[in-house]
Amino acid sequence: MTLDKRTLNLDMRSVGTMLLKAIRRMAGKWTTKGVVTLDIDSTAIRLLETKGGTVTKWASVSLEPDEVEGEAVSDQPALGTMVKELMTSSGIKARKVIVSVSGLYSVSRILEVSSLPPGLTLQEAVLEMARETMPLSEDRLYLKWQTIVAGEDEWQVLVLGVPRDVIDGGMRALREVGINPRVVELKTMALTRAVNKEQALILNIEPSSFDIIMVLNGLPEIMRTIAWQPDDLTEEDKVEHLASSLRLTVDFFNSRHPDTPLDPATPLFITGQMSGDITLMEKLQAGLRYPVEPLAPPLEYPAYLPISEYAVNIGLALRGTVAAENLGQGDYLPVDINLLPEIYYPWRPSAKQLYAVGLVIAAIALLFPLYQAATDAMGKTARFEASFTVLYNELEGRKLEIKNREPLQKAIGEYRTIVAMGGGFTGDLEVIQGEAERLGVQVGSIVHRGDSIDISCEADEGDYITFRAYKMALEESGRFSTPVVPPEGYPYTWHGIIKVEGDEPEPGD
Repeated sequence: MTLDKRTLNLDMRSVGTMLLKAIRRMAGKWTTKGVVTLDIDSTAIRLLETKGGTVTKWASVSLEPDEVEGEAVSDQPALGTMVKELMTSSGIKARKVIVSVSGLYSVSRILEVSSLPPGLTLQEAVLEMARETMPLSEDRLYLKWQTIVAGEDEWQVLVLGVPRDVIDGGMRALREVGINPRVVELKTMALTRAVNKEQALILNIEPSSFDIIMVLNGLPEIMRTIAWQPDDLTEEDKVEHLASSLRLTVDFFNSRHPDTPLDPATPLFITGQMSGDITLMEKLQAGLRYPVEPLAPPLEYPAYLPISEYAVNIGLALRGTVAAENLGQGDYLPVDINLLPEIYYPWRPSAKQLYAVGLVIAAIALLFPLYQAATDAMGKTARFEASFTVLYNELEGRKLEIKNREPLQKAIGEYRTIVAMGGGFTGDLEVIQGEAERLGVQVGSIVHRGDSIDISCEADEGDYITFRAYKMALEESGRFSTPVVPPEGYPYTWHGIIKVEGDEPEPGD
């Protein structure tokens, strides 16, 4: 038996491709970061961790009725603490998680938008139509939408409205313990993804509410969440209540689509905490006309994982697994609406902020050489200032020294003047003292000022005639220049300073 070379090459290529895919899967499992999902219900909290398309860990905790009586669990202050304790006990670690929110009191619409008026964007048109069709005002709802069919001039969009207090309460409770949800999604949307069928009915049964979802073309055409209290009902009443609600939903759809009613062969998937009640499931299947199929999500998980109970977590973990670029023209886009309000988004710099930072960095790079030059100049200036300070201090010291020397210089000058005058000064003193003694005038002090002499003198009290005679005697002595300068109040003063100036001495004096 011989083998064709082309066949052998093809087989080897196929083996290589399969081996490469297997290696990529294994590498993905080793390197991909884990995804942690959180399903919060009024009666239970469920955690599930996946990594590389495989469920690795899961955990749940039941809530006591008195913990949630009268209000939603998301409003309980202890919610965050309970989630944190469940993560710690199960070994599931994550600060950013994907969280589900109940569809109770939420609304959804599939809107068709075509022929946008000039100047009106698609978002503006969608929000305007949503405001007209939604039963609640926008100030009470968080509105989110996504295009599911995009044409040239026509679009189909899915719009969701969730009560603000439901999301805000859960966000506050989780953030208080350091858990920051990065995605918030409706349970019904997650269940649609977990079933992964083009056409299906989903009945998600929880102890406090149940969800009915009709999937057509891979989209949740109808999503209903109904509150109930099964503890007050018998087993038969539970079955009848669930079956009748499902029939009413299908009848409503068929009445709106008489030409394309729901195919009776549409598979039914039953999920939720109460899907583990075997007796209830047997009676429910017997009372329904749709074939019940087991859930088979497109990921790997241990055989003992109760996937029906963790269906919401599995659907949350499968977000983004369908690539939109692989879809054909007119196909429905995968629905991944994140209900997380923008006020809870982590801060990220905008394009303008990044641009501004870039400009600042560029400016710093350009100005750095100038800064270095300025720094060098400032350094030189500082050194010059230090040198100037030293010189200034030295100059001030010299000035102080010169100032201290001025009295001495003055005294030396006066001494030199007296010396230059020779014996004339002695003759002047003899005349001044002699005339004073002759007339009876008291001389208090004699100050020689070089070219003049100040004589402080006084006659007897009130004897201005004697004081006048003393002045005239000095003038008549011929020793001094005339007239001799008398004090203020002369000729009727009897005391003061008489100023005499030296006269050219005659030869022989």
